[in-house]
Amino acid sequence: MSKAIRLHKAGELEAAKNLYASILGFQPRNPDALHLYGLACHQLGDHATAVAYIRQAVDLVPDQPVLRNNLGDALHKSGDLAAAAEHLREALALRPDYAGAHMNLGSVLADSGDHDAALEHTRESTRLDPGRAEAWFNLGMQLLDHVELEESIASFRRALALRAAYPAAANSLLYVLNLLPDADPVEVADEHRRVASDLFGNAEIRSNRADRSEKIRIGYVSGDFCAHAVNYFFEPILEHHDRTKFEIYCYSDVARPDRVTQRLQSHADHWREISGASDDDVAKLIRSDRIDVLFDLAGYTEHGRLAVFSRKPAPVQVSCLGYPNTTGLGAMDYRIVDQFTAPADEAMPGTESLLRLPDAFACFRPPGHAPDVRAAPLEKNGFVTFGSLHKLEKLNATVVEAWAKILLQNPTARLLIARDQLDAWHQRRLHERFTALDVGPERIEMVHLSDPAQSFFDVFSRIDVLLDVFPWSGHTIACCALWMGVPVVTLRGNSHAGRMVGSVLAGLGLNEWIAADVDAYIRMAGDIGRDPARISELRASLRNRMEASPLRDEAGFTRGLESKLVSLLGHGFASSI
Repeated sequence: MSKAIRLHKAGELEAAKNLYASILGFQPRNPDALHLYGLACHQLGDHATAVAYIRQAVDLVPDQPVLRNNLGDALHKSGDLAAAAEHLREALALRPDYAGAHMNLGSVLADSGDHDAALEHTRESTRLDPGRAEAWFNLGMQLLDHVELEESIASFRRALALRAAYPAAANSLLYVLNLLPDADPVEVADEHRRVASDLFGNAEIRSNRADRSEKIRIGYVSGDFCAHAVNYFFEPILEHHDRTKFEIYCYSDVARPDRVTQRLQSHADHWREISGASDDDVAKLIRSDRIDVLFDLAGYTEHGRLAVFSRKPAPVQVSCLGYPNTTGLGAMDYRIVDQFTAPADEAMPGTESLLRLPDAFACFRPPGHAPDVRAAPLEKNGFVTFGSLHKLEKLNATVVEAWAKILLQNPTARLLIARDQLDAWHQRRLHERFTALDVGPERIEMVHLSDPAQSFFDVFSRIDVLLDVFPWSGHTIACCALWMGVPVVTLRGNSHAGRMVGSVLAGLGLNEWIAADVDAYIRMAGDIGRDPARISELRASLRNRMEASPLRDEAGFTRGLESKLVSLLGHGFASSI
């Protein structure tokens, strides 16, 4: 047993598991072997087997809190939340100061919708064991769920102080910094640099590509080559690349391919599966493919592979679409922006040079399942319905206060908020926040988009005017709303993330809906909310207007991007294009 435990502690899980199995072969009721075999399975991702074995150990030794805790965690990962909570509570009954059980129970309760109790147990886990990075990360995630942004940031920083190379905590910290009202863009960019340095170190900067006569090889790296919103913007580029001049490689980090994956694959010249591959191996593959320009489509998101880019496998590396801020990587050469999100006369912080496109930083292809435009709901309701389909963590205190003022200035108007996160607890929390601002619950409708088959495009048929969020604007939501004939009011922020919707509206010639400050945002929304004839007119014309805009010029956008790439490859690295 001791050898198996040494291997287990050293992280050699398969070897340890095999030794535990050998022990169980002649001692099938050995509780330690049952428990540790199950734990190894759990750590290897086989949660169902883990539950079966650890449960046997618990039956033999029911008064051991560690066994109860590990069984609860395995049950959680296998999807049995009720049983997981039961065993974790048993662990705490046996040992009330068990920090790990508090942490795991907090995670289970968060997934069960008991967000207040989840936060209580997770706070207790950090109090009992302040040196555990995972507990601080979990606390940060739950505070984000409560839209306690400053506290969430502090918790992620505590996690990173304990473990500098903690990608999930780093990603989450930077994500929340983009959500923080009044954040200084320079300070946020500096934080990105620090995080990138801690995670990836300093990359070797290689020489530029040697001239040659063959096609330019473009590579795209993403874990979202599947049913994901980024493909509303990526697929038209992939499909319209000029194959006489460019050869396209896609590096797919998708564990579960779907129909969208298959469709994207049909547009690529070369498709490389990299799910499960190490960063070193992916970088070697890209070098062997002799990629000239490598695009990152994810940044600091769940499926990001910035560690690959830190190894500089291509002479030119570009960040676009998936992440709206600097990567902080010295190895990332360019970041795609446009004249609106990053005007030439305005300095934008970040490690990348700016690859500035003239009309828009992205083109948009609406999904095939988007329905036809329907009549504005005000024509049936007799009142205007403002709407939001944004992530709930984007509804910060400043946004909620602005929306409350819009409703108070438009006494017959209603607000519809729809999102998959919007369970009963979140609905109650939002109603309490609006009630405190003198907006009663009868004026706000909440829609929990809990059915994965339910398209949020259907919700636009119930919205007259979409209210954008800030400081991180809702680019995809706004594009979809405009396609469905729903006008959008936005606030021009001080960063690319805060100007993305403004870029779309400017491209449609609708600058009058881009507010310079919060007061103007409130006034603009109120004005359009009091003009039902204008809303109905826009409902009937916005889709055609969008079709005629640069946002829908897929071929033209791709030609413009290709022209930029040819220029920078031909003339070396420039400070700003």
